[in-house]
Amino acid sequence: MVFSWVSLALAVITSQAAMGEAIPYEEGTHYVALPVPIKTRQADKIEVAEYFSYGCPHCYQFEPLIGAWKQRLADDVEFSRTPAIWNKDYQVYAQTYLTAQALDVLDQIHVPLFDAIHNKRRRLNEPEQMAEFFGEMGIDPMAFARTYSSFGVRASYQQAEAKGRAYRSSGVPAIVVNGKYRIEGSMAGSSAEMLKIADYLVAKERSLMTNVPALKQPAS
Repeated sequence: MVFSWVSLALAVITSQAAMGEAIPYEEGTHYVALPVPIKTRQADKIEVAEYFSYGCPHCYQFEPLIGAWKQRLADDVEFSRTPAIWNKDYQVYAQTYLTAQALDVLDQIHVPLFDAIHNKRRRLNEPEQMAEFFGEMGIDPMAFARTYSSFGVRASYQQAEAKGRAYRSSGVPAIVVNGKYRIEGSMAGSSAEMLKIADYLVAKERSLMTNVPALKQPAS
């Protein structure tokens, strides 16, 4: 059977109608389509990436909301984070996040680090200060220091920089859905609304993945 773009268009329209008679969110008003989509890690998953920094007070306030939200994501959705790298402090925070990820202690330090910076007002903008903080959390400071300056973390840092440029975000927190759409608080109106828009875009991507027919291999 010859692949039909008309059939695909009809399938997309039908799937959009199934999401509701009135589409609640509009591109350019509530979210932005990235001019160049970013390749995601798994073609059969819908990737949701939070663009954030430990130094951002809005990200600190957003963390309880998105932390609870990501717990209820369906199995076909993969959640990730990309640290923003805009200045010297953000560089340290980003490299610390990637170090915690490499050490597999992210769940252990993520919320406490936010709390230390924004609630306890601790200055943690130097690697040595971060190593001390990790030690307080029961993580070997020497292991932190070695991993912080490792090739693997440096490579991840460069990847985060590249993603940040591709996101073209004017601020954090932001949410990028499936490498295609960016949601920011200034457009959404509130942190809670950002997550509702993310839900809408996840459903939109899911319907597209479900309704795209597989291309048949040509007969030999």
